[in-house]
Amino acid sequence: MSIDPHITKPVPRPAWLARLARAFGPPNPKPKHFSDEELYAVRPTSAQRVIGNPRLLGLLSLIGLILMTALTLKVIKDVRQLRQSTIEDIEWSLNEAEVEFLSYQYAVRQAAFGSGSNYVTMRREFDILQNRIDDLRYGVIYEPLRAAPGFEDAINAVANHLGASAAAVRSPDNVLRAALPEMENHAVAMAPHVRSMAAAGQTNLDVLLDHDQLALSTTLTVMGVIGFILTTSLVLLAFYFNQLRRQSEARRISLIAAGERTHAVMASSLDAVIVCDADGVIEEFNAAATETFGFSHQEAVGQNVATLLVPPEHRDAHNRGMHRVSHGGGFHMVGKGRVRMEAMRADGSHFPIEMALQKSETHGHLMYIAFVRDISYRVRAERDLIEARDQARAGEKAKSRFLAVMSHEIRTPMNGILGNMSLLRETQLTEEQQGYLTHMESSSDILLGHVNDVLDIARCEDGKPLVQYRPTRLREIIDSAVESMRPPAEDNGNSLTLIHSGPDLGWVQTDPGRVQQMLLNLLSNAAKFTEHGSIVVDVRCKAGQDDVVIHIKDDGIGIAETALDRVFEDFFTQDDSFARKTEGTGLGLGIVRRISEALGGSISVESTLGEGTTFTLRLPMLQCDAPEAETPPAPQVEDAVDQNTTDMLKVLVVEDNQINRDVVRAMLIREGHLVEEAHNGQSGVEKASEEEFDLILMDISMPVLDGREATRAIRAGQGPSAKSPIVALTAHVMPENVTEFLGLGMQDVLPKPLLRPDLQRIIRDHAAAANNDTCPTLLRLNRMRQLVDMEVNKALRESVGEAYDMLLTQMREELQDLLEWLVEHEQPLPEVAERCHKFASSAAVFGAIPLQEMLVNIELAAKGKDTVEVSRRIEQLPDLMAKSLNRLNGGGTKHKIG
Repeated sequence: MSIDPHITKPVPRPAWLARLARAFGPPNPKPKHFSDEELYAVRPTSAQRVIGNPRLLGLLSLIGLILMTALTLKVIKDVRQLRQSTIEDIEWSLNEAEVEFLSYQYAVRQAAFGSGSNYVTMRREFDILQNRIDDLRYGVIYEPLRAAPGFEDAINAVANHLGASAAAVRSPDNVLRAALPEMENHAVAMAPHVRSMAAAGQTNLDVLLDHDQLALSTTLTVMGVIGFILTTSLVLLAFYFNQLRRQSEARRISLIAAGERTHAVMASSLDAVIVCDADGVIEEFNAAATETFGFSHQEAVGQNVATLLVPPEHRDAHNRGMHRVSHGGGFHMVGKGRVRMEAMRADGSHFPIEMALQKSETHGHLMYIAFVRDISYRVRAERDLIEARDQARAGEKAKSRFLAVMSHEIRTPMNGILGNMSLLRETQLTEEQQGYLTHMESSSDILLGHVNDVLDIARCEDGKPLVQYRPTRLREIIDSAVESMRPPAEDNGNSLTLIHSGPDLGWVQTDPGRVQQMLLNLLSNAAKFTEHGSIVVDVRCKAGQDDVVIHIKDDGIGIAETALDRVFEDFFTQDDSFARKTEGTGLGLGIVRRISEALGGSISVESTLGEGTTFTLRLPMLQCDAPEAETPPAPQVEDAVDQNTTDMLKVLVVEDNQINRDVVRAMLIREGHLVEEAHNGQSGVEKASEEEFDLILMDISMPVLDGREATRAIRAGQGPSAKSPIVALTAHVMPENVTEFLGLGMQDVLPKPLLRPDLQRIIRDHAAAANNDTCPTLLRLNRMRQLVDMEVNKALRESVGEAYDMLLTQMREELQDLLEWLVEHEQPLPEVAERCHKFASSAAVFGAIPLQEMLVNIELAAKGKDTVEVSRRIEQLPDLMAKSLNRLNGGGTKHKIG
């Protein structure tokens, strides 16, 4: 019957004609566009028409039954033949095993009474028999044999006898000759087991054959019965499906209703829903799409989505994608979830959207369904969030800068306080005054520790490195830290015990200062929060492992369980009456956590309130070679004076703070030296150009002319002090600051607050003339400035192996390109800084430390927009680069940078 979408009753036709049309008639032609009723109507498929013909189903069922019967008979025949063939193979293998055993027994006897040429035959027969026995023991085909009573015992006995002779068979001829009598005894002992094995296997094969045949016949019979039942069921199901076909008309009406519901859902959807055909022509445009894009349903339907909704600048890409899809290519956006892009409204304005694209095909009609959401508000929120994040980062950077500046500003007056207290200590004091001075020194040390802690946190938050690796004797560092904390621990009535477990690792690569800092912080905590108890430091090293585990255990007040998760936070202190009696900012453990992570380790804590606390510090410690032996230290200044090596130094102190100048002058005078003062950098340059000084102490942050510019001016001038040692006297003590100062031509750095032992070290190192190559400091600097640090280079070679030469060639080419680029013509300073920064790390990887420092200095000068310094450094670069590459290639001698 034909279907009219507006008529629910079928048009009557002759029954025989209807059945013939349903069974063999061609399907209705599909229109190019479908109405809703046609789209959702259910038409009988070809399979349904076949199932609905009872005669055809009966014929197919009969043919199926005949074919299944024939196939069943053939399967029975083939399986029987296969089974018989398998049993014959097993029988043949059993017979062959007996024959091979006799051959082996005969070969053993021939070898026993014959010449050495018979050994080859005997070995071959042994291998043949052993392989046969292994096949019978483990082969899948012989699995039925192993279930036979007595078979497994017999074949295992044979295998044991063969195993007893195997070693002799594989031995040289002289050993084999001596073992032949024993092998013959084993062969004789095997004979009854071989016969038992063959008999048990033969008996079991007959039983298995009858049993398998019966089982196979039964299985196939059951299969035939089941096949017949299935065929009958198929016939019954064919009639059942014929009835289902009659219900398809009712389903068509139901699906039309479902389509109407789908249209209602689209109309009420909050997301814009756009349906397009394969050419991009819009077929559906729901109410949300109208609200989003500003086009009415009538304006949108029939229009191409590219010209209506895609912004002009994106239309070419859209059209290329549609062309690719129309020629068989893939649509990259289909099924990829929500994709963010830009769309165009009716007024021509652009706005951001999220679109999910799906593809559907119904009755050969391809459709693309787009679910679109306007995300303008979200983009604005994200932009606001990014701005807030940037402001927060700027605030963090401002905080870090503030902390660094405040650290410097605090260190400057502390220099005056500590210096004056050091001078006061050497005057005549009453016992009461000495007590006051001791308290002042203790408080100053605590304040300086707090300043250093804040500086460490500022450096960490600013992303600057906390550690500097160098060869270190780990045990000496730990012993020193424990011994330095013994007095404060004993002041509270505590015992301090150090235990070393495992081997001494010797020299390791780590930062000794940071390791000591962590131990001192942890031990200080243990000493503060423990009274009349015990503190145990347990250092555990294991052979073959590079990790070191340090347990610091005390039986003090402990930590509450609720506070364990916060104990490593900054400024966290326990709310306990005993804790309130102790001093501290709550920064110590936070710094320990940061340092341990910077070293690649970890810190954890276990504690019970009132019973004690255990901190566990895990640190990776890679063993390394001992550093080259250093030159013995120069004699003390007093010794030098006694030996008439020098009477006194003429020192220029360039410092803008009057108190600091007074302190340094007093310390130098007490050491027996002459002192000249300059109140700013410009004054220092003028004095250095007028007379020669043995040593210049240069502050960094000064008015008129700071220490950096003053050092450049002194070095660039022709005055009598142009080559005098210049030492930075500053609170800027971060590694990057020290590197910068040395790059400017300074010889050392004196940190503020200035302590007298540090000043004495500087005087001792520079007691000789500025250009005297025997000066201990210059010798030490020269050792540090070898063209290539061979320890670093050796570690790289061991890490990369054969790839070292390739990497070196690549770095050489890159450095040559950099050099050509730098000297070709004047380059933009930001790009110069960027490129030099990039290749400085490459030089450091190979151990070319002076070359790295040169590139870093060029980078710093470029960042500071100092074109004169950049040009000067670039002029020095070719010679240094050539010598460094020559050293890396293994040529020449150890050049030094003077």
